[in-house]
Amino acid sequence: MIYIQVQFTIPNISQYIKKVNTTLLYFLTKYVKILSYTDTGSDNMLSNFHTHTKRCLHAYGSEEDYVKSAVDSGLELLGFSDHAPFPDYDFGYRMPYSELEEYLAEVNRLREIYKDKLTIFKGLEIEYHPKYSDYYKILLEDMKLDYLLLGEHMYTESSGEIKNIFFAESTDDYLSYAQSVCQAIETGFFAVVAHPDIMFINDHKWDNNCEKACRLIAECASANDVILEFNANGFRRNKMLYSDDIVRYPYPHKLFWDIAKKEGVRVIAGSDCHSPDQMYDEYMKKAVHTAQEFGLKFVSTIF
Repeated sequence: MIYIQVQFTIPNISQYIKKVNTTLLYFLTKYVKILSYTDTGSDNMLSNFHTHTKRCLHAYGSEEDYVKSAVDSGLELLGFSDHAPFPDYDFGYRMPYSELEEYLAEVNRLREIYKDKLTIFKGLEIEYHPKYSDYYKILLEDMKLDYLLLGEHMYTESSGEIKNIFFAESTDDYLSYAQSVCQAIETGFFAVVAHPDIMFINDHKWDNNCEKACRLIAECASANDVILEFNANGFRRNKMLYSDDIVRYPYPHKLFWDIAKKEGVRVIAGSDCHSPDQMYDEYMKKAVHTAQEFGLKFVSTIF
């Protein structure tokens, strides 16, 4: 997608809009001065759609602290996506449900105040649990969120049991996790899958289950045109030695992204910042660079 800012130098340009594309292109080329242009298929447009605040109880800084950091970092697009509460259950490490309206109101307030400096979007990072389908609709339709970021930490197995992907007992859990992610994608509620390869934070050797889980997520994202996030927080966790004698970051995992590349999935870098100084730090820059280095279909906006 390409955004172009133009300045018209002829009167009544609207009369030409009704003509065929070739005629319009001629007049645009001849009479329109292009002032600026941004190709969102590159990193020319600085953006971050994965932003937390102190409300989630494991991050630092207010909403405005993050906005100021975004402005200082030269971002053009900023998406807030703090960990969403559920109305009737606390899965932990997220804002209290009682603060949800205040959070949304504050983002709306900042969007107006800083509208001349950057574009702010209102979102939440949230897990998918089938019983909350009506709640996702309320968030998007009634509360007017711009997007939901799927962050499958606590996921629901086909049996109905809720598990935490950070504590996968074996790679069998990777398949259950991938099936849950795919089920979520197919609902159409989620614009982006955050850290889709987060399962590799566990110390299990690569096997057929790993291959199948990665392929399931990538194929499902491709079929539904949902963006996968290349998450900078994995780089912040630093490399470690895993039991298969490989020294790597917990994520992003190269083998996962090799599969995503083959499926032609769109990919965006996300800071997953939990403090304002992480908005566009060295790790976010590394995520952007590495995603492009891997040859992924990199985008800078989710819209």
